Amino acid sequence: MPELPQLSPGITLFEAPRRAIGPLHALVLDHLLGAGGEAVWIDAHGHASSIYLADVAPAARVLDRIRVARGFTPTQHRALVDDAADAIDEETKLLVAPAVDWLYREEDVQGTEPQQLLLGTLARLARYARESEIPILLTRVGDDDLAAPVQQVADHRLAVTRTRFGPRFEGDSFETLLYADAGETMQSTLAFWARILRARQPAHKGAPGQAEPTPEVRP
Repeated sequence: MPELPQLSPGITLFEAPRRAIGPLHALVLDHLLGAGGEAVWIDAHGHASSIYLADVAPAARVLDRIRVARGFTPTQHRALVDDAADAIDEETKLLVAPAVDWLYREEDVQGTEPQQLLLGTLARLARYARESEIPILLTRVGDDDLAAPVQQVADHRLAVTRTRFGPRFEGDSFETLLYADAGETMQSTLAFWARILRARQPAHKGAPGQAEPTPEVRP
């Protein structure tokens, strides 16, 4: 049985090479299949594509439980994080904010320093983590001075790296020891992550809010 890390309450910084499209979506969907409820997704840098999510999802109905808001400027992103207070309720089991530093790197950020604006966003996310006691999953696009506060605010760190045997997760209390497939060609494709979730779905049988499986996902 392929294993994926469990997300704990608090802020988890998920570090992945390049854009974490496959593993990020797999973590989100696996959490919803196990915990039930809904996810609030504050998107940046095009991570919340319906194509990506549909390709990875083992059951189409689980996608109905992901509420996505997209920001295209730093001020929009900051406002969406503030507005998330109205979207988080007892059904919310996860908040996702990938590439949380992406929009604050724009050259036309006006009225305040980019890092100060990002610090305000992170402070609000940390408040949600404390008050709602739900996992908050973040990724960042850089590891420079601008993005340093993302690591500082995180309660947990999770990383995924590519190996010749498949993806290797490593976190505070989790490390990949067994690999689902020894092939090199599948480890970074959406089809690979769809296979992982289909194999894991029986482990979530009877979990709250589990969606019905679909025969296949589009390759």
